[in-house]
Amino acid sequence: MIVGQASTKGDAETKRGRHRGDLDDGGTTRTAQLGLDHVVLIAIAVLTCTALILALLVRRDGGEGVPFSLRVLIGVATTVLVPGVPIALMVRIPDPVITTAVGISLSLSVNIIVAQSQFVIGAFHPTLIQTVLCGLSLLSCAVAWKVMPYREIGPPRVGRRRMLAGVTITVAVLFFAVAVRTLDTAAAGAAGIIPEIGWAYYVALFLVSLVAGIALTSRRLDAVVLTVAALTLITFTTLLVSLADGVTSIPTAYVHRGLIEILVHFGELPPPSDARFSWAGFFSGSAQMSTAYGITDFTAIFIWAPVFFNAMIALPIYSIGLSISRSRRVAWLGVFVYLLFNWYQQDYFAPQPTAMMFYTSVIAVLLWQLRRAPLPVVEGGLVARTVGASRRTPGRVPGQSSAQTLAVEAILVVILAAMVVTHQLTPMVMVGALLMFTLTGSTRYRLLWVAAGALFLVWFSYGAVDYWKGHLQALLSDVGQVSGAVQGGVSKRIGSGPTYQAMQYLRLAATGFMGLLGFLGWVLTRGRKTWLMSGVLCVVPFGLVAVQSYGGEVVIRCFVMAAPILAPLGAVTIVRSAAALRNVLMNSRRRRGGRIPRVVMASLSILVLSVILTATRGLNTSFEHSSPYQIRTGDALLASVPDGVTIMAWGPSAQLVSPRILTGVTVSQVDSIDCLDNFDTCVADRDPDYVFVAQQASSQISLQYGYPAGMFDDAIADMLASGNFEIVVENADVTVLRRAGAPEIDLEQR
Repeated sequence: MIVGQASTKGDAETKRGRHRGDLDDGGTTRTAQLGLDHVVLIAIAVLTCTALILALLVRRDGGEGVPFSLRVLIGVATTVLVPGVPIALMVRIPDPVITTAVGISLSLSVNIIVAQSQFVIGAFHPTLIQTVLCGLSLLSCAVAWKVMPYREIGPPRVGRRRMLAGVTITVAVLFFAVAVRTLDTAAAGAAGIIPEIGWAYYVALFLVSLVAGIALTSRRLDAVVLTVAALTLITFTTLLVSLADGVTSIPTAYVHRGLIEILVHFGELPPPSDARFSWAGFFSGSAQMSTAYGITDFTAIFIWAPVFFNAMIALPIYSIGLSISRSRRVAWLGVFVYLLFNWYQQDYFAPQPTAMMFYTSVIAVLLWQLRRAPLPVVEGGLVARTVGASRRTPGRVPGQSSAQTLAVEAILVVILAAMVVTHQLTPMVMVGALLMFTLTGSTRYRLLWVAAGALFLVWFSYGAVDYWKGHLQALLSDVGQVSGAVQGGVSKRIGSGPTYQAMQYLRLAATGFMGLLGFLGWVLTRGRKTWLMSGVLCVVPFGLVAVQSYGGEVVIRCFVMAAPILAPLGAVTIVRSAAALRNVLMNSRRRRGGRIPRVVMASLSILVLSVILTATRGLNTSFEHSSPYQIRTGDALLASVPDGVTIMAWGPSAQLVSPRILTGVTVSQVDSIDCLDNFDTCVADRDPDYVFVAQQASSQISLQYGYPAGMFDDAIADMLASGNFEIVVENADVTVLRRAGAPEIDLEQR
């Protein structure tokens, strides 16, 4: 039964600050003063006007008078902040972290939905749409300015600790730059990149770990220092290979570049060719941004994408940690735990991290409401408590009116709509999570799961019709095949060779350790209002193994979607364990001098985990890294060959995707084990005019599939000896062969 129904109006509204025009204690007004949020609004308005001017300049002459780097900066910032941040400020959510996360997610969602709508109806007008979005942003800024409470801007503090932290981080960056310049990514082998890393990298990691360790163990947490330390740690552990190569270390990003170019070329969703076009929201939004702001080269965006996406998702993860533990220290530590165990490389320029930002932001909002709102207590036996929980409705968050609560729900629906058109798997997990919020009586938005499910079904039935028509048998065959999904996601991905397998087991051990920390943290938080849902949210993603194999990647995706909850729970375990250990080892007389051991332990832990992350994340460097020359050669090949030509790619060839694959050029891959087993026959059947062989191909078939590393080299030698093929390009990065009689091209001149 339910004991005590929560008030539908919530507690009496509290004011965190005065509205503009309110009287202070002395009877004077604050209309002449600006609060922090008002400064943010001014900055957003200036950015909006600048973006509008840039879009018009690009429309006129391609924006040639504006430096390209500035165009990229303005385009990305506008897409991320406009119009969502002023709308989120207008709703007046009394939590700046939640407001920022929701504002960013809403901005991305609006841009994705508007762009996707254009391509669905076949009317692509980026400048017009950008003008409308900028107008909406300015209107939202004006409304928010009038309703926003005053929040005083504190004077900037640049104390001795911040200065020391800043100097230390600067020195660390210098050592990191040395490590980047001296790294030879081409030398990576079965153990990945870790054996090739020089001493400078470890010095850089040590320095940033020291700053983070001191900041996390300080009596007074410094958000500025922690933010800088986290961003620096992200940069060091995710960009080492990319900065050394000058291109992204995750080549699939170039496939996504090609899909964006296809959308821009056709101005509508293309004919069925790639399953990703059935969930093209991310690509549509990127096409809108790149065309409106004249972004013709994605290289810098690809390289810095991991820092961008990890920085974004850190916001809702921090909020989740605060909701679970009610401790800022645990919340900050949860962010670092997430970053230090994130070896999955699902933070590149792709739909997955965008959908994850949406998912995590929605979860963060609901857990924040659950923590703050009054919740009816259920009593009785197990059945009575279960039924009572499913029927209860939490009150409103204190200080939030019914209009504000409904506005937040409307924002969440918009985010859900963008998620549905962006990614295939994440909406399924989202529906399951929202359903569990409802069944446990943990949200006022009891029908939000219905809205999410309806949006997913509508899009799957309409927008993804080409996908399920062509893959219906495969989709149905995956349902219920749990063992097959697990085997394909774990045992079949271990690879070949003792060294490579040992490193893969290190990856599994890291994931298992994080899962163990999360489970123990969940046990330790029992009794909190968020306890039940935090555990449920860790489990819900693993329901995917009963529905989809996702090309053998479903297990990895399950952990990716559980990690934003596991990390804060793991932080609870670490903080509680450290406190217990300190109580055991230190008597009351020695506790004053006990901070140095805490700093040493924290810093060394971060350092060790950072090194492990570098090893696990860089394991596949030998066949995932690229070079600028390799990218240029692939681009030139696809642009140079005439229509009717067939190109066969051996190994990584993400750059061989462009509108030309739908307008006359055929690109085939070594896409099956059967093709590798009967390689000569497979090549003969494809009958290519050109063969594109990336340097990484031999390493890939050797480490992942156990074939001889020289198999492709032998095949090239046989093809040349037969006289049927000749070399067009041959160097350490790439080899291009031309079949006798095929059209001649000069790739070196392009």
